[in-house]
Order: sequence, then structure tokens, then C-alpha cells
Amino acid sequence: MTTAPTVLARGPRAPWRTRLALRWLRSPAAVRVLVVYALARVFSAAVLAEVARFQEPSIWTPQDPGYHDVLALWDATWYEEIAETGYPASVPLGQDGDPRQSALAFYPLFPLLCRLVMSATGVSFATAGASVSLVCGAAAAVLVHALVRHAVAATGARAVVAGRAAWSAAVLFCCSPVSPVFQVAYTEALAVALLAAVLLLLLRERYLPAALLALLLGLSRPVAVPLTVVVVVHLVLRARAGRAAGVRPGPAAVLRALGLLAASGVAGLLWPVTAWWLTGRADAYTATMGAWRTGGRVVWLEPWWGVSQYVLGAVAGPVLLVAAVAGFTAWVLSRRTALLGPQVRAWCLAYVGYLLLVLDPFTSLFRYLVLLFPLGGLVALRPRSRGTLRALVVASLALQVVWVAWLWRFSPPADWPP
Repeated sequence: MTTAPTVLARGPRAPWRTRLALRWLRSPAAVRVLVVYALARVFSAAVLAEVARFQEPSIWTPQDPGYHDVLALWDATWYEEIAETGYPASVPLGQDGDPRQSALAFYPLFPLLCRLVMSATGVSFATAGASVSLVCGAAAAVLVHALVRHAVAATGARAVVAGRAAWSAAVLFCCSPVSPVFQVAYTEALAVALLAAVLLLLLRERYLPAALLALLLGLSRPVAVPLTVVVVVHLVLRARAGRAAGVRPGPAAVLRALGLLAASGVAGLLWPVTAWWLTGRADAYTATMGAWRTGGRVVWLEPWWGVSQYVLGAVAGPVLLVAAVAGFTAWVLSRRTALLGPQVRAWCLAYVGYLLLVLDPFTSLFRYLVLLFPLGGLVALRPRSRGTLRALVVASLALQVVWVAWLWRFSPPADWPP
């Protein structure tokens, strides 16, 4: 006698949205970050293409040039010159004998990568520059997530808190108001990728690869000087922790630490010294940078003071400037930001201090602030962090439209730079 096969009853199948959400949550964090990055870049591409329809004829493009032709505006033309013809052999001078604006003010790693892509594929500089930025931006997004997660976890926070902080920082990085620069021929994506990698390796105490990447960072953007401050803070904290635990580092560990410190210091001087070697003029880099500054030279701190007086008044401007700097410093040093750990907080303070010392406050400041990406992780501290993150993403996407239309689109004969 045979028996009928047993049929197992199945419960109702979960709705497709639930299944999709579960797949999303179970996928690796890097994959989810890259999906957000890709979607954000599609949005930015649509914004750039739409704004390009309103581009007037200029020295760079015809009227209504299309998406491709707006990928290499503004400073991208300097990188194109470097990629195609290299640097001048001397500091170009004007009729008055003062240095003129030239390629010597721009760091070489990004145009070198573009040149390699152009040589290997035969594509134009605009395509090569956009491709390098896109790839570097994708790597940067993943590294931002990894850095913030590691930094927060190192403070003793729960894994779920570290994950949320890392997710917030990565998403806001991908969608930030200036994130269209991650797909044009600019260096922000490369600099963030290198910086995040160096900080992550520093926290993991992998000093040799961190030193090598710090040198590359010194050839990408002028941000290696504040990085040296972070390295000093890290090594001091590491030495204190070792003494408290009664552990003395061996000679090899000391050499690795000193090598990292030396590399970070050298990175800050690498391009100015190279420009000196190329031109035979010791101040080739700083003198060329002065051609972009009011008064024709780089002056520490004074431009912020003057601009604050111009915008807000002779008394109110400086008072509010000092109050803003003091407030930011107090906030970064407060318990509210302790989640990020001492090294990441040291970077935020050192970088802002560096901007105050050497930068003329102008519209390019919006781009420079993208290197404060770890602060996006603090959204996870809010009671309703998911709602806050969504609101910030929507606001950032809206501000992308403003940034591209206001600053990236060039209105001849002269305009504010992005």
C-alpha cells in the first residue's frame, strides 16, 4: 500500500517591498553606499545637463553646450593644460613683473591620472577627468563609510550606532550640495579618497601604507599640513595609552611612527618644493597662488577679518567671526561629537584652522568644506535620525541645483568661481 506524499503548507509570501528591503539590508554596506553614490551621480548629471541648456557662449563652451562640454570648466582648464603640456619652466610674470595665474598653483596627481587615461584610451580630457573623478568619488564614498564606522566603534559605541553614523556620513557625502564636483574634472573626489584612506589606516595603526598615501595626498591638494596635526595627536594618544598599559613600543614600531610623522610633514612641502625645483624660484608656488588673492599675495588670516567687516560691519563682522570660530571649536570638543573619536575631531579642527589661516573666504569655500565629511556621521546622534537624514538629503539635492546654476554655470564676461 502506497501513501500519498506529504505536502508542506507554506505561509503567505512576504510583499515584494518587504523582500526588497530585506535584500537591501542584507547586502554589504559597500554595495549599498555605491548604489546611493550612483543614484546621486545620475541626479547630478541631470542637473548639469539641464543647467547646460542655459549656458551662454564663453571662452570655454558654445551656447547650450550639452553635458559633456560642461565637465571641464573653471579650474579644470588648468588641469587640462597640465595633462596635455605639463608645467611652465619658470614662473610666468605680467607686465608689472608680478607673477601671473598659471598651472603652478595646481597639484599634479589628478592631471597625471587624467593623462594616463587619455593615453590609454584616446578620450578627451573632459571624459578622462570626469571618469577619474567618478571612480575616485566612488572609492571615497566607501572609504568615508569605513572610516566613520571604525572611528565610532573605536570609542566603544555599539555596532548599530557605528553603522548608522557611517551610513549618515556616506549618504550626505554622496548627496552634498557640491557633490557634482565628483563627476567633473576637479580634484575633490581624489583628495577625499586619499584623506579617508590615510585616516582609516592611521586608526588601524598601519603606518607604512598610511605614509605612502599621505605622500600622494601631498600631490593632490594642499591639505597635508592639517593632516600632520592629526598624526601628532594620534601618536601622542598612542604613546599615552602604551605608558598607561605598561607597554613599551619596540624599535620597529617607533621607526614606523616616526616614518609616518616624517611623511606627513614632507607631504605638506612636497609640491611647493617641486615647484621650486621646476622653476628655480623658491617661492614659485606661494607667489603664483598670490595671483588669485586680493593684493597679489597670500596673507594669513587677514582676509577673513576684512571680509567679515565688509559683509557685516567693522565691529559686528569680527565679533561674529570670532564667535563662530569659538563656537565651532567648542562644539567639536564637546561630548556631542565624542562619538567621532579624537583623531577625526582633530582633523576637523585642524582643517578649519588651516582654512582660516591660508584661505581667502570666497565662493570656493563651499567645495573646500566637503573635506569635513566625518561631521555627517553626527546625524545618527539625533533622536529621529532617519527623518533628519532624509530631510538633509532632500535639502542637499535642492542645493545642488542652486550650486550648479549659480556657480558652475559661467556667465561671461566674469563670474563667481565654484
